[in-house]
Amino acid sequence: MRKKILMVLAIMLIMMTTVFAGGAQEDGTAKYALMMSHMTNAFTIELSDSVKAAAEDLGVDLVVFDGGQDVSKQISQVESAINQGYAGILIEPASVDGIKPAVTAANKAGIPLVTINQKITNQELAKAFVGVEHVEGGEIEMKYAAEAIGGKGKVAFLLGPLGSDGQIGRTTGYYNVLEDYPDIEVVYEQSANWRTDEALKLVENWLQTGVDLVAIVANNDGMAMGALKAVEDAKMLDTIKVFGVDATPDALAAVSEGRLAATISQSTGAQALAAMDALVKLVNGEEVPAEIIVGHTLITKENVADFQ
Repeated sequence: MRKKILMVLAIMLIMMTTVFAGGAQEDGTAKYALMMSHMTNAFTIELSDSVKAAAEDLGVDLVVFDGGQDVSKQISQVESAINQGYAGILIEPASVDGIKPAVTAANKAGIPLVTINQKITNQELAKAFVGVEHVEGGEIEMKYAAEAIGGKGKVAFLLGPLGSDGQIGRTTGYYNVLEDYPDIEVVYEQSANWRTDEALKLVENWLQTGVDLVAIVANNDGMAMGALKAVEDAKMLDTIKVFGVDATPDALAAVSEGRLAATISQSTGAQALAAMDALVKLVNGEEVPAEIIVGHTLITKENVADFQ
């Protein structure tokens, strides 16, 4: 009986050691988690690949989770990573408000959590934020669009998932700029959830109404490319200009060809490297700034060759 009790205690000790080993695998390497809000467009795939490359450069093991634009799923993924003893969590939030329980849980477990590309409402709960100022990106995009259409006319906005940091920030930037352009009228404003196919259908419907649009300003390149296809199919590219954000390969090609008016770079590689570096430092007990901001770059036909 005594041997059985000792065996049970030994098994329990092994299990506890596995859970609390800071995410260490059998070879002693710490595991890190990257929680993406979704993996459905070129930007999120590029960001994920860039973070993986940064992790490899830093010599750490990274596991990527796809949240599928589902807040509940993303929270569950964070909780799973916590239970498995991951050393650190890097998260691109599916919602500015919804993932607070996951961040709180990580804090309670003593696991550093850093947000990348998108902030959350209670950002102070996370150990750090690495990314861009989305309002700035929206302002750069809208300012260029306003000047390109001569400061007047009817425009439409394609928005990301409502409530996401990118959608809120960029759209706020649009309206900040519009305060200086009273002759620009927003006639359509709707979410296409970052998706090319949804944007295509929306813009097809808008064009069928006969409204004289002069520009479509999209929160990301995925939606901009959907809008561009609809405009080209309707043979209206000579009258409607399309603008995007993310500097994805297909968007850069379209800018180079003179089809897409402009895109905005979010310095994806710089975000990824800075975020992974900050998370590793936090896991090792070092301090990092609460915010690490990288800048945007306007890309037009004049300078697109520098980004291809």
